[in-house]
Amino acid sequence: MQVILASNSGPALNDVTCCELTIVTERIAAMDSVIRTALEKDKLLLVQSGSSSPCLDLSRLDKGLATVVWERKTDLVIIEGMGRAIHTNYYAALRCESLKLAVIKNAWLAERLGGNIFSVVFKYEMAPK
Repeated sequence: MQVILASNSGPALNDVTCCELTIVTERIAAMDSVIRTALEKDKLLLVQSGSSSPCLDLSRLDKGLATVVWERKTDLVIIEGMGRAIHTNYYAALRCESLKLAVIKNAWLAERLGGNIFSVVFKYEMAPK
């Protein structure tokens, strides 16, 4: 199994940046052999998304991320967060399986989606055939 962990290129609200994620992951790897081995064997890659926003415009991904996703034949994409998973990609059709996760923190959006504020959205979509 390989994991590509993408995070923001620049700061946005309380989202972690790629630089911050690298520091945290290195500290975790120093304490955890599974993470350390995954990093050493290129089974865990940390890449920047190209975004400095709580939203994610998939048409403007960082070229490095797009290349890694394509070359490694990514078969599952997980998009987390209300901005990324709901506001900008809820209806995005991907070429692989996808999982969109978020907590709804806006009453208008909760009502529009037929739920309550602080409801959890967990939207799984199979790859097209």
